[in-house]
Amino acid sequence: MTSTAADRTLRVWQPGPAAEPSGGTAGRLATGVVVLTCGGEADVQGVTVSTLALASVEPPMVSVALRRTSRALRSLLGTSAFVANVLGSRQEQLARHFARRRRAAGVDQLDPGAWAGRTEDGVPVLRGAFGWLVCSVQRTVPVGDHDLLLARVDRAVPGSGAPLLNFAGELHQLPALMPAERD
Repeated sequence: MTSTAADRTLRVWQPGPAAEPSGGTAGRLATGVVVLTCGGEADVQGVTVSTLALASVEPPMVSVALRRTSRALRSLLGTSAFVANVLGSRQEQLARHFARRRRAAGVDQLDPGAWAGRTEDGVPVLRGAFGWLVCSVQRTVPVGDHDLLLARVDRAVPGSGAPLLNFAGELHQLPALMPAERD
């Protein structure tokens, strides 16, 4: 069977009556789950996000979208540094804890064993994460009802295991991948 140039031309895509502006489809993107921590031991704040993305390789930068009215955004803008704790597959409880709007501040909000320590800037770091990014805020950009925070990655520390994922509004665990399986 032979085909002509006319047969290879793409036709206009008709998505059908179920097409939506973005909500349903965008909500089904698989993303990592991250807890951003900032502040010191007495007033540490944290928030669970699934919007952290690599913004630049050189210099290394990340972006994260936060609701403009969020307490976390105000805390992040009031500090020079934060830690992006990339949660591991067994840290669903931490994700849920930091997703709650009403919770205490400070390191006492969690069992002392939940904390690995603090950065040189005094920002508490969560134990057992899949990885950590120590970041400094560079700028914010208003985007709809959110602010897009752009931050330089000052240090990246890999963890081990597998990441916790958010897909279609649910948290999912992956099995740990061996390095050879990542190719």
